[in-house]
Amino acid sequence: MDSIPFKDVFFYITAVVMVAGALLTVLVKNILHSAIALIGTFFGSAVLYFLLSAEFVAVAQVMVYIGGVVVFIVFAILLTSRLGEKALEVSNSRKILAVFFSVVVTVLAVMLLKEVGEVAQTATADFASLSEIGKRLLSSSDSGFLLPFEAISLLLLISLIGAVTTARTSKEDKSTEVK
Repeated sequence: MDSIPFKDVFFYITAVVMVAGALLTVLVKNILHSAIALIGTFFGSAVLYFLLSAEFVAVAQVMVYIGGVVVFIVFAILLTSRLGEKALEVSNSRKILAVFFSVVVTVLAVMLLKEVGEVAQTATADFASLSEIGKRLLSSSDSGFLLPFEAISLLLLISLIGAVTTARTSKEDKSTEVK
């Protein structure tokens, strides 16, 4: 009788936790609990990256998504929403439409993964090494990502300026209303 490798068992446990976290993220009525479930889902994907020996991507997942994006979302939720308010009811037609689009996106993702799997078989052994990622990230050649890297940094700067402007404007409006 063949024994099941530890990596396989750990993969299935992580996959179940990720699916449960994703479902909780979507189905929970409280938006703060939803954000916390999203943290669990992102952490599960980081564990999967470690299992695939992509340590750089796993650490980036934790630092960028859990450490940055989700913490930003939680702060935005805590600063802007009223957590005690009743949640809006969703009509059945919207639920059916959401299920339809979920199935379509899942089918497209499976088709894309099949193509990516074929391409991944032709990749070199050092394709995902830290030095190769760094070279491709900051390269201006056709296979480089310098332009998207700069575009994302400008987008983040613009959103930060917009957030500060919005927060400052609403604070000034409140101070003029009190007088």
